[in-house]
Amino acid sequence: MNTDFKPVICPRCNALIWTGISWAGFARRLDKERLTIEQEIIKVIAGLKTYEAHRTMVSFEAVERSANRIKWATPGKDRVILADHLCSSLALFETLDDAPDYWNLTKYHKPMPQEAQF
Repeated sequence: MNTDFKPVICPRCNALIWTGISWAGFARRLDKERLTIEQEIIKVIAGLKTYEAHRTMVSFEAVERSANRIKWATPGKDRVILADHLCSSLALFETLDDAPDYWNLTKYHKPMPQEAQF
């Protein structure tokens, strides 16, 4: 089963989100914004699940965060925490090109420009 997430435009609110299969095997739609520990706690209190993104060769996989993970592992520089997507307002002018590159993966996959031969 492929658990890599990919960027899509939410059909309901037009926001750029991540969609994929969580590590537990459930289809998930995640917001693109990284959360601080304070923001994560607010999301959990509001009833949303949060996920830790783990880099893969193509994108990332998402592992659900439990209360113990939140309590003992405060997000650091390399930790990417995302929340379930909740349509809240209509987003305008977002495209798939606006997808965040949390680990600079695109620099390894960009084709090398060729010089014009004259």
